[in-house]
Parts: sequence; structure tokens; C-alpha cells
Amino acid sequence: MWNMLVLTAMISLVGVYTIRNFETFAATDAGVAMSIADSMALYREAVADYFTQNDVLDTSVSFSALKSSHMLPAWSVLYQQSAAPIWNNYRDATGVIYIYASSLPPVNIAAAIAMKSQNSVLNGVYQSGVATLQSPVFGDTRIPVTALNGKSVPDGAPVWIAMPK
Repeated sequence: MWNMLVLTAMISLVGVYTIRNFETFAATDAGVAMSIADSMALYREAVADYFTQNDVLDTSVSFSALKSSHMLPAWSVLYQQSAAPIWNNYRDATGVIYIYASSLPPVNIAAAIAMKSQNSVLNGVYQSGVATLQSPVFGDTRIPVTALNGKSVPDGAPVWIAMPK
């Protein structure tokens, strides 16, 4: 009888600690996703500022050009890192700026970007074979992303559209 009581107590404790670990992992993933979304937002802002000052079309701006033109704030982690971030950009012939990940982030950041942008229709994910931006909030946005075809955008990569200021 005592064995059953001890075994039941031990199984209950294992269950409690397992649930707490899952909650901790979920909170950690959410924090990582928000941090990566913050990085993308800062990069997006810098690219939009660059193209506001440099009215060029059908091109991208390099990470080193963003740094040397002081579009990235010196206090930011993006500015202080030597390697280029996963973010990339392209401004099409009509002036639309696409900010996208050149490799998939370690966690899904679509919800974090949606929250950061206050559920803007201008962000979502790129899906190969689909010609429009796919939003976690609105589904198919009907915003064309065909300008990214051939840019090595991975399937499922976050995309955030911007315009010069």
C-alpha cells in the first residue's frame, strides 16, 4: 500500500515539473521570437531610411552600406555585429521595399511580427509557388511577392513590406 502511495506521489511530481518545463520553453520561444522580430523591425526601418535618402529602384542595399551610411543606430546589436544578419532586402521597380529572411529564423516569428506591426497586412510569410504574401492574421493578403522570385527566399521565410518615408 505504501509503495502505491509513494509511486503516485512521484508520478504526480514528475507531471508537475514536466508541465512547468513546457511552459518555460514556450515563454523562452516567445521571447526569442520577439527579439528576432525586433531585429527585423530595426533592419526594416534602416532600409526604408536608406531608400528615402537614395531614390534607386530595382536594387538591394547591402548590410555594410547600411552601417557606413549610419542608417543603423550605433547602439543596436545589428550595428555592432560584424557578420551580416539573416535579413535581406529588395526594392522593386515600383518602389515597394521587401524585407525578408535569407535563411529561416530558429523559431517562427510570424506572430511576433504581426504583434509588433499591430496586425498590419504588410507582413507575413513567403511561400514558394504562391504569388501573394501569406499573413498569420489575414491569410492570403493578395499582395504580390513575385518580385522576390529568384532571390533565394526560403519557403516559409518572414517578409515585411515597407515604403520609403
